[in-house]
Amino acid sequence: MTHARRHQAPPPGVLGGQGPSPRVPPSRGHVVHLGGRRQNPVPERPAVPHARAHQAFLGRVIDYLSADRGVRQFVDWGCPVPGTAERIRQAHPRNTVVHIAPHGTIGMLSSPDTPVLSGGSESADSSLCRLTTCGLVDLDGPVAVLMTLPFTAEAPPPALDRLHTLLRGGGYLALATEVQKRDAEAAFAPFVPLEPGVADLRWWPYPDGDVAMEGTGILGGLARTRSN
Repeated sequence: MTHARRHQAPPPGVLGGQGPSPRVPPSRGHVVHLGGRRQNPVPERPAVPHARAHQAFLGRVIDYLSADRGVRQFVDWGCPVPGTAERIRQAHPRNTVVHIAPHGTIGMLSSPDTPVLSGGSESADSSLCRLTTCGLVDLDGPVAVLMTLPFTAEAPPPALDRLHTLLRGGGYLALATEVQKRDAEAAFAPFVPLEPGVADLRWWPYPDGDVAMEGTGILGGLARTRSN
């Protein structure tokens, strides 16, 4: 697919909605945690590469899941870019979102009224435990987990077997990565990747072979639970 083809109708089952605004919202130095307690500012982690392309990728994922799959519950795991909570609420007025924020990402959260669970890849089991007991997510209904802080071969996405088991009502998993395509698609297991598998963040869900333009070098994809 040439660059011009990106303006044609998207493939069946994939929305053509606009991604989130390219303007990065201002970051906050604190965030309201469960129970209303404020956490003191901490040093911010450097922004992920290609943040605007990352935002746009998440926007396409959110639009598709909201409109085509009827998902209303989202978990922003790792909080790699700002504006995700606002983008989720923009997609549908009944959408809800919970952040799972590792240390160093507090300044990335631009929506202070969104519930935040502390954790991340370094404490995946604890994060999953909090997710099941916080009362903010109904695991008997569909849930989309946006785990798109790019993972590496040395630090693969954590605890996916347990996450898959916890999503009793079905659900979806979005990942981003810097590893090779074959390894990226294998990393989704036991989730089942949706077509076209993984592709560059800049043009997903178009397959890499259909696009003649410079990409980001970061792959993204979306998968479903086996019960969907």
